[in-house]
Amino acid sequence: MQAINHCSSKLWYDAMKDKWESISNNKVWDFVELHNEIKPIGCKWVFKTKKDSLGNIERHKAQLVAKGFAQREGVDYR
Repeated sequence: MQAINHCSSKLWYDAMKDKWESISNNKVWDFVELHNEIKPIGCKWVFKTKKDSLGNIERHKAQLVAKGFAQREGVDYR
């Protein structure tokens, strides 16, 4: 979590908040109860600094991604 401990951590928190609001507003995920035999997958935040053509920072971007997961049709999605 170097980004969160960095001096610009407020910018990274804001980027995570913006991404989470986008996920919620677009109804990307549904939270459901899992069966006992199903192991939940983990997720992690990936951070990227977007720069313009001169190398100036334009924005801080956060993406929430699944960790080590390969989807199987009919098992993980329909």
